[in-house]
Amino acid sequence: MQTALHQKRRSHLSRRISEKGIRITEADIRDIFEPLARYCRLTTRQLVAFGARHPILTKARLGALWHGTEGERSHWLHRANEDIVFANHLTVEDLHGLGAEAEALLIQKGVISPEEWVANSRIGGKSAAPSKIMRLAHDHMASDITIDIEIGARKAGVPFKSHLDILNAAPLSTRMQKKPLKIPVTLNSERTFVEPDALFSIGERVFALEADKGTETVKSTIVQKILAYREIVAAGIIDDYLGIDNLRVLFATTSRKRMYHVMDELARIARNGKSTMFCFRVDDAFDDFLKSPMPTGRLFTAPWERVGHPDMILAEATTK
Repeated sequence: MQTALHQKRRSHLSRRISEKGIRITEADIRDIFEPLARYCRLTTRQLVAFGARHPILTKARLGALWHGTEGERSHWLHRANEDIVFANHLTVEDLHGLGAEAEALLIQKGVISPEEWVANSRIGGKSAAPSKIMRLAHDHMASDITIDIEIGARKAGVPFKSHLDILNAAPLSTRMQKKPLKIPVTLNSERTFVEPDALFSIGERVFALEADKGTETVKSTIVQKILAYREIVAAGIIDDYLGIDNLRVLFATTSRKRMYHVMDELARIARNGKSTMFCFRVDDAFDDFLKSPMPTGRLFTAPWERVGHPDMILAEATTK
């Protein structure tokens, strides 16, 4: 199965870039293709917020890149709506993904590496939730939070590095892994891994994101993630595996009761019941990905709660 998928992906990338029809511009690459190389799916409103062009131009361009010309569908973009039919599909916003020709163009221009791990580590594309809709909701929550923070950092003029930037600077042995964001760790003498929903840096600070929809048990799953994150920092695993020397974990969830439950568990684990490594936020906007607001950068300046310490604000913590 792995061989078949690998061959399919390679043939997918070996498509010739179309020389007819739509003329791709640098703005298309910057505002649409490049973010979709890092995020598995983004909505129209997310791409509008991310891009530098006027919203009307971005929306029109998304339509043109998907529809193609001369009655032939293009391969510049893919829409999740082609695979999933929502009950209220007539009012659901389009979810865009990177098409084969766009991916080949980014590789040709050196924007992304041709290695398989690039696609395998896209934000919002690896959840193992049992339901396709549940998986999509979780994945989009991770994308929505991360792109909002990225927009906020950009507005503030603070350097933002994506997981691709971090992995490109990591040791070669890490980049050779099929899924390099699966960080190996040993807990209770057993080999396992922890895989953040997103990884990025702002200034000199590195952050992992855990997007929680309340589908995992706190005791058996969330606590294990907390222990794993603490171990990869304490044991210096992030230094050797990723080439970074600091890490904070942003834990985002949809329920205040659940958030405080997790914080209580962390207080029992942490020394003196205090921790600066984990930051928590609950937000109504995290609950329904079909109604999530336009990204504005608000999460970059919003308070994230901590156990035994004052709230953390990304805009302040990353400049110290």
